[in-house]
Amino acid sequence: MMEVLHVHPSSLCAGESAWSRATRRGGQIVWYGFMGAKGVLDVARSYFDLYAGARMRGRRGTFYGITALYRKDPRPLHEDLPKLFSLLADRKIVPRVAAKLRLDQAREANERLERGGVDGKIVLVA
Repeated sequence: MMEVLHVHPSSLCAGESAWSRATRRGGQIVWYGFMGAKGVLDVARSYFDLYAGARMRGRRGTFYGITALYRKDPRPLHEDLPKLFSLLADRKIVPRVAAKLRLDQAREANERLERGGVDGKIVLVA
């Protein structure tokens, strides 16, 4: 069974290799999202770390992006959403919420994300 580690780019952009040490040789590191990247140089370094760096450490790096997949074929997402909502309703999965802020605090939410270090989602409540 292959070990898979899902990594947010904020950990890649920090220049840490903990994400690599957290997987065994032969494991797969999956990168998702761009919130931690601050500029083109960070994105380029992150891609290098993910693809070349992971290979040099005996791991496989890959990127997961829902937008590109959805544009090609929206059916899988439409099929999966009811299943996800059911799992949420049954509390079989519980999203990690870092903060709940009022809608008029959207600027603060964005500033927190830009600073980094947010562990979970920031939910805006109307």
